[in-house]
Amino acid sequence: MWAGERRQTITGMGVPRGVTLIVGGGYHGKSTLLAGLERGVYPHIPGDGREYVVADPDLVKIRSEDGRSVTAVDIRPFIGSLPSGRDTRSFSSDNASGSTSQAANIVEALEVGASGLLLDEDTCATNFMVRDARMQALVAKEHEPITPFLDQIEALYRDRGVSTVLVMGGSGDYFEVADVVVMMRDYQPVDVTAEAKRIATEQQSTRQRETGGDIGRLRERGPDAGSLDPRATSRKGKVRVRGAEQIQYGHSDLDLRYLEQLVDRSQTAAVADALELLGKKLAKDSLTLRELMDDLDARFDREGVETVSPFQGQHPGNLARPRRFEVAAALNRLRVLRVTQKED
Repeated sequence: MWAGERRQTITGMGVPRGVTLIVGGGYHGKSTLLAGLERGVYPHIPGDGREYVVADPDLVKIRSEDGRSVTAVDIRPFIGSLPSGRDTRSFSSDNASGSTSQAANIVEALEVGASGLLLDEDTCATNFMVRDARMQALVAKEHEPITPFLDQIEALYRDRGVSTVLVMGGSGDYFEVADVVVMMRDYQPVDVTAEAKRIATEQQSTRQRETGGDIGRLRERGPDAGSLDPRATSRKGKVRVRGAEQIQYGHSDLDLRYLEQLVDRSQTAAVADALELLGKKLAKDSLTLRELMDDLDARFDREGVETVSPFQGQHPGNLARPRRFEVAAALNRLRVLRVTQKED
């Protein structure tokens, strides 16, 4: 409650922990509701109009991202052994597909402590989200390395306490696994959980549940200090911010346009400075990525966002605090990144 403001009762919709499905016809507000949640991780000033739209600050928006770089990520919970015997315990790619990039995005978010995932089917890889009964009949499981998100969504919450809010307009197979089903009608939310469960009971799906890797245990990674040094690939070691969506980091061009919760250039500038700071930290201490983000958050809490500025004691410039998830996501997209994986 802000100073000078009268106390008031606020009513509205709460989204519980667990699995929440947002359904409805096209243009009725499904994606708009999800966008409110993804921006609700940041507090808004009084009078903004969104100050009462709040969300757990550790929610992470997930999507597919064809072509992104992935370095030694354990994507076994969602993708098993690939053709030619490629091991997905330590998956790397300079040009990840829609499904492998989405699997990596989820695992990387879990690695640094995401409490929940936000997904919109419009920006997800279709083959990653579901395989229907007919496709299962045609392509046997032994020839399909992907375990659909549908079959791991409950384990995410059961084994790791990670909730999911999913916009889904194309597959009713998710009715069975949802704890809550919200239908958007003319931009108004309606709880249709009971109706969705009745339909799921009366119209039984013939698809078979598929099993993936253990979602409770993931192999942690420790970044190599040298790979975060912009001078390692460029003699001048320049770090430049080009708008809210791109950083030139040495010779690496970091494309951050799909990090939808990175909302301002000042955050991107802080991310760029943070990467250099993390490289210096790793040169002194061997830390996992999660430990590195814990240390960065503690510094932010203790010293403010200016702690990442190379101009200590001077005006730090136009910086705004980024979340650990966007800092880690930027680090994970460095094409020169090297990591050491912890053993199981």
